[in-house]
Amino acid sequence: MARGTVFQYRTARSPLHRLDPLTKLGALFAISLLAFGVYVAWVQIVVCLVVLLAAMVLAWISPLEIWRGTWPFVFACVSFFLIQALNLPGTHPAFHVFGRPVFVEAADYALASALRIYTILLASLVFVRCTDPRELAIAVVTQLRVPYRIGYAFFIALRIIPTLEEEIKIIRAAHTVRGVARGRGLAGRIRDAHRYAMPLLVGSLRRASMMVMSMESRAFGAYPDRTFVEAPRMGWPGIVTCSGLLVVVVAWYTLLALGYVHEIYVFAPS
Repeated sequence: MARGTVFQYRTARSPLHRLDPLTKLGALFAISLLAFGVYVAWVQIVVCLVVLLAAMVLAWISPLEIWRGTWPFVFACVSFFLIQALNLPGTHPAFHVFGRPVFVEAADYALASALRIYTILLASLVFVRCTDPRELAIAVVTQLRVPYRIGYAFFIALRIIPTLEEEIKIIRAAHTVRGVARGRGLAGRIRDAHRYAMPLLVGSLRRASMMVMSMESRAFGAYPDRTFVEAPRMGWPGIVTCSGLLVVVVAWYTLLALGYVHEIYVFAPS
């Protein structure tokens, strides 16, 4: 499987696939709030491991697929960690790198910040792989009472990235058949992007025109409301999941507001 197609919905019967879309959307927001509110390294590690375990056990995403979809961001997070750890101040030196002290506080805070980025990315990967964009759009319209025009715009936005990825693959294959070799290095990738831009733009405009004609022929937007044959509903697993995540998020931010995190963690940044 190519790395680019990892961030795409795939039909399966995993536990997370069977959950309703709004539950998974709420879980994504809850995990993002936890990741943004955690600056303690060991807590951030626990959150990241929980998301990773959910991806493998509950979403049936293999470790190889996770690596193929996130390895560029792993290197970015490692670089971010090294830069932050070498430049942030502290009071407890751990070791020296090229004569520069690396403080325990700096390393801990940098690790928490780097894992925050990866945790949100991994949660987004799980959400995209397990959530049908059409069901999500219908759930947003029927349960959140969002106007269906906005819901369909949301649906099109979720579908456009995999479509563009497939279009790029077709263009690349067409160039290969015509004997156009793929560029190497950064300069080669820039030249390839320049060659792909115009066919991709023309194909996107043609697809958009066909979509507009299809929606007009079906009288899209003619009525204030729209009905659906099948609409997803939040069952008791979704209610339990959302309630549990809400309790965890509220409890953590309450501990932050009351200052208990600083009391139980010695090296919390001042």
